[in-house]
Amino acid sequence: MKKQVIKSTVVVAGSTMLSRILGFFRDAVMANYFGTGASFDGFIVAFRIPNLLRRFVAEGTLTICFVPVYTEYLEIHGKDAALKLAQKTLSFLIVILTVLTLLGIVFSPRLVAIFGYGFTDQTLISNTISLNRIMFPYIFMVSLVAFCMGYLNSHRSFFAPAVSPVLLNLGMIFGALVLRNYFENGLWGLAFGVLIGGTLQVVLQLPFMIRNGFRMRISFDYKHPGIRKIGFMILPAMMSGAVSQLNLLINTVLASMLPGGSVSYLYYADRLTEIVVGVFVVSIAGVALPELSRYASRKDMVNLRSAFVRAVTSSLFFSVPASVALMVSGHQIIEVLFMRGEFDIVSVSNTYKALFFASAGLFTLTFYKLLVPVFYSLQDTRTPFITAAVALLINAVTGYTLMQTSLAHAGLALSSVVSIMVQVVLLLVLLRKKMGRIGFRGIIKPAIKLFFASAVMGVWLWFAQGRLVWGEDIVTTRKIFQLVFLIASGGILYITICYIIRVDELKTVLSIIRRKMKRV
Repeated sequence: MKKQVIKSTVVVAGSTMLSRILGFFRDAVMANYFGTGASFDGFIVAFRIPNLLRRFVAEGTLTICFVPVYTEYLEIHGKDAALKLAQKTLSFLIVILTVLTLLGIVFSPRLVAIFGYGFTDQTLISNTISLNRIMFPYIFMVSLVAFCMGYLNSHRSFFAPAVSPVLLNLGMIFGALVLRNYFENGLWGLAFGVLIGGTLQVVLQLPFMIRNGFRMRISFDYKHPGIRKIGFMILPAMMSGAVSQLNLLINTVLASMLPGGSVSYLYYADRLTEIVVGVFVVSIAGVALPELSRYASRKDMVNLRSAFVRAVTSSLFFSVPASVALMVSGHQIIEVLFMRGEFDIVSVSNTYKALFFASAGLFTLTFYKLLVPVFYSLQDTRTPFITAAVALLINAVTGYTLMQTSLAHAGLALSSVVSIMVQVVLLLVLLRKKMGRIGFRGIIKPAIKLFFASAVMGVWLWFAQGRLVWGEDIVTTRKIFQLVFLIASGGILYITICYIIRVDELKTVLSIIRRKMKRV
C-alpha cells in the first residue's frame, strides 16, 4: 500500500511539476512585461478574488465534503448509487456557480473595495474592477474542474486534474505575449488569457470523466441521503473555508496598505513556495484523501493511522529539503527566474525577504495540509473550522503588528507561518482525542533523518553559492548554469545522505523507478 501511495503521488507530482515549470515561465513573462508596480498589484487583486472564492466554494467546501461521501457510496452502495450522487451534486453545483458568477460581476466594485482596501488611486481602482469582471467567470470553470478532480481521484485517476493547470498557464502566457497587444491596457489581454485557460481546463477533464463511467443527468433531488449528508457537512466546511480565505484577504488588504509592489512581492514568494506545496504536499494529500475516506467508511482506524503516517513522511521527504533550499538559495532562484525587464534587483531583494519566512513554515504547512484531510475523511468539518478561526485571529493581530516593523511585507509572510503553527498544534491535540494514538513514532524517526540530511545539504548550498559570482552585471546564462549546479549538487548530496542513513521513503521511490526502467 505504501508503494501504491508513492506511485500515485509520483504521477500527480510529475504532472504538477510540469505545470509549475510552465507556471514559472508564465510568471517570468508577466514579470518581464508588467513588473511589480501598482498596476500589476491591481491584476493580482482582481485575479485573487475568483481564486479565493474557488477555494471557498469548490476546493474549500464541495470537494472536501463530496469525496468522503462519494467514496462511502462507492464502497458500500456500489457504482450506480455513487454515480447518481455525483450527478445530483454536479446539478446543484452548476446552479450555485451560475448565480455566484453573476453576483460577482455585478458586485465587483464592492469586492475590489474590500480586497484592495489600501488602493487610493482611482485609475488603479477602475482598472482592477474591469479586470475582475473579465476574469470572474473563471470561478465557474475552475470549480467544475475541482468537481472532476474529486470524482476522478476517488476512482484513482489522478493525471487529468493534476495536469490541467498547464492549460491555464498556456492561456495566460498567450494572453501576456499575444492578446496584450490588442488592448491599450495589456493586462486586459492577460485577463482574457485566464478565461481561455479555464475553458481548456474543463475540456481536458471530459474524456477522463467519461472513461471513468460518468454520465451527466440533471437532477435536483435534495432529499437524497447522500446530498443531505453533504449538505450537513457543507455549512461548517464553508465557514472553515471562509476563515481560511479571510486569512489570505487580511494579508492582501494589509499588503495593499504598504508601499506599492508589496502585494506583488508576496505573490511571487507565494508562487515559489507553491511549487513545494502544490507538487508534493497537495499531490500527496489529493492521493491520500480517497484512501483515508475508504478506511474511515470501514471504521478501520488502524489503517487510517498508517495511511496518515505514510502521507506525512512521504511529504516531508520532499518538503523539508525544498524548504531549506529556498531559505538558503532563494535570492539566487528569484534572480534567475524573474529578474528581467521591470523586475529589478530591488524586486528580487524584497521578494526574497518574504520567501525566506514563507519557506521556513513549509514543514508546518505539510502537517496542516495532511491533518485536515483526516478530519474530512471522518466527515468532521467542524473541527477544522474552529482551529481556523483561532488561526485567523492570530494572523490578523500578528500580521498588523509585524508589518509596522522593519519586516514590512515580510512580516505578513511570517504571521501566516505563526498562525498555521498554532492551528497544527490544535489539530493534533483534537485528532488525538478523536481517534486515540496517532502514530507519531512512525513520523519522528524519519523526520529526524530528513532534517539531518537537509541541514547538511543547506550547509553545502551556503558554502557553494558563496564562491560563485552573482549580481546585476552577470549574464543570465551564467546564472542559470550556476543555479543548475547548486540544485543538482544539493539534490545529489541530499539523496546520498538519505541512502547512507537508510531513509525508507528513498528506498520506496527508487524501487518504483527501477520497475519503471525495466518496463521501458
